[in-house]
Amino acid sequence: MEQVQVASSQSEPSMAHKICVLMMSIYLLADIASGFTVIQLGVDLKISLLFKLPLTILIFTLVFVLNPNYFTVLCSVLGFLLIGPVLQLLSKADLAFFIADFSLVYKMLLPMSIFVYFGLLAMHWRAFTVKWLERILLSNFLILSINLLIGALGFGRASYSLRDGETAGSNGYIYAANELGATMIVLFSFVLHWFWNYQRKWYFIFSLVTLFFGFLVATKTAMLSALLLIFLIPLANEREKVFKFTKLKAYILVPLCIVATIIMLLIADLLKAIGLYDKFLWVLTEKGVLGVILSGRDMYAYDLWVVYIEYLDTWQQFIGVGSAGIAQFLPIKYSAEIDVVDTLVWFGFFGLLVCLAFYLFTFTKSLKQFVDSKSKYSPCVVVGSFILLFLAQLSGHVWMSGTLGIALGCFLSLLWVDREPKELA
Repeated sequence: MEQVQVASSQSEPSMAHKICVLMMSIYLLADIASGFTVIQLGVDLKISLLFKLPLTILIFTLVFVLNPNYFTVLCSVLGFLLIGPVLQLLSKADLAFFIADFSLVYKMLLPMSIFVYFGLLAMHWRAFTVKWLERILLSNFLILSINLLIGALGFGRASYSLRDGETAGSNGYIYAANELGATMIVLFSFVLHWFWNYQRKWYFIFSLVTLFFGFLVATKTAMLSALLLIFLIPLANEREKVFKFTKLKAYILVPLCIVATIIMLLIADLLKAIGLYDKFLWVLTEKGVLGVILSGRDMYAYDLWVVYIEYLDTWQQFIGVGSAGIAQFLPIKYSAEIDVVDTLVWFGFFGLLVCLAFYLFTFTKSLKQFVDSKSKYSPCVVVGSFILLFLAQLSGHVWMSGTLGIALGCFLSLLWVDREPKELA
């Protein structure tokens, strides 16, 4: 996709584009409303789906208007990914499995379609694109923060249910804890980057806020990512000096070592404070360090790998068999919650290739741009993408996340407007 500004016959985007970006700006409200009905009313009104499905149709329509070729590519990828699930449906698989697989494909393609949409939009209306990408990320950051504060007050859903009715952590009214952690990485990366560059005197305070929210959610994803973000964002903003030893690295290394030492010394008290000590001790005793890191996902991944290699035909290995096909062999647990494994067995080598190509392309693109001192956003995209690439394989719920998808697509789209048009290749 050419990264140049193209003259448009219209001075500003049509109303459809404005509605599209406005809906993206408040999409987390739909997730919160959906979680609220489930938690408080005990009824899933599918509010999030009813909000995002028209939005997705609108995105695809606008991509078609801007460039039919990209629309054709997106639809072709969608159709190919659904071949396996459709064949399972035709072989009398449960319709519920097909609906679930369609939802997974939709979630997989959502950040990719948004990335394409904003790339095309930036070619025609760059200033509009810059303004609304920032608004979308800041608006959803505020919505997420309010949700987490509501959780801190004791409302919403706990991250973990422990013994004797006790709980640990809080998601507020966003239902999926792991997806919430990944969404935090994206939104907090952007906001930490903004504070470091434009309000540095407040960066320390906001770092404490980031840590507070990370430990409030209390998942490994949220806690570890919060700690990494506050140290990695300043380092990434050194850009061309990132691989040289500087005063900033010395200033960061000292508090990082202090914080790491304190956490190691107080890990037991910390886990007791957030209610996870007994669970951590049991997992460590029974399954070792790897069990703590993967929470049993390695065993599920092994089972899925055996099915993929020994029971699927070559053509099935290429196009996948959906969750319905895997459920024939593993009816109780047919997901490893490791994105590379789940994508491979559900949607085949082609599905895995699509995901790897997209996320490696955007990560490589951000790496090429962030060393330029004139780049505006790529340092935070490098950090966020780097962390997500690892978390997708350690805790999953990244490549096929409904909560994360829109924020991630917009976050990666910052790469289209990272530098001035005359400087872009």
